[in-house]
Amino acid sequence: MVHLCHDDAVLCTGRQRLGAHRFAVTAAWPAGTSVPRPGHGTHHDGIVVAQTIRQAALLLAHAEYGAPLAHATLLRTFDFAIDPAWPGSPDRPTALDIDVTAEETGHRGGRPTGVRLRMTVTSAGRAVGTADTAFEWIPPAVYRRLRGAYARAVDVQPPLPAPVPVDPSVLGRTGPHQIAVGATDRPDRWVLRTDFSDTALYDHPVDHVPGLALIEAAQQIATLITAPHTFLPADTRTTFDRYVEFDQPCHLTARTTRGAGTLAVEVSGHQAGELVFRTTVTGPFHP
Repeated sequence: MVHLCHDDAVLCTGRQRLGAHRFAVTAAWPAGTSVPRPGHGTHHDGIVVAQTIRQAALLLAHAEYGAPLAHATLLRTFDFAIDPAWPGSPDRPTALDIDVTAEETGHRGGRPTGVRLRMTVTSAGRAVGTADTAFEWIPPAVYRRLRGAYARAVDVQPPLPAPVPVDPSVLGRTGPHQIAVGATDRPDRWVLRTDFSDTALYDHPVDHVPGLALIEAAQQIATLITAPHTFLPADTRTTFDRYVEFDQPCHLTARTTRGAGTLAVEVSGHQAGELVFRTTVTGPFHP
């Protein structure tokens, strides 16, 4: 239901219909999903938040709106926000309740072909986050025509050698396999890294770079350009324009906008001269 192969990666634990287009989804984060932030205690891991939202959306699409498991999903937008002051729990599981309101966005033959989902996330009665995502599902034959020569999933390491990763310690990561960006000769330009040994992002063979891998790259860039200061992402908004392929480099650039006690980092990805995605990460920032 959530497009995963590894049981321990599944975060959603149940669902309940509350109305015609309203649902309750429960989820649980295992111990260790909160990460240390020097001088700021522990905070949520942004990619775990995104994984939770993604899984809840897929669960409802398949279980409640009849999206066939064999159909491909086409992600349009993926926005989520999390309270940066919420520490999570570094040493015990965290239970989450997700209230979801859905809106059908397309139909074929009297059946829905897409949904927009708005979510409110609570933990122990405390509102800790929101999400808004829209996607559709398309039949296998249509997807094959859409993808052409790229329709076949890549089940070995991508054809391009992974670029040298940035220093994992700067990002609070344990090793190169968790690094989604490599440095270039420009301080405001990076190149996307794809490493299939990172099963948090590459749970199963795929024919294009997953959207969550692009969001993770954007969040890592936001951390890099604000180092050595601590930047806590609170709001992440992403628009996907094109598929990102494995056989050519995807270059990433960033620009920042300062507000009153906040910083917004807009990361744009380009491949073969085309804009492929844009993610804006915003959060409190006090250098």
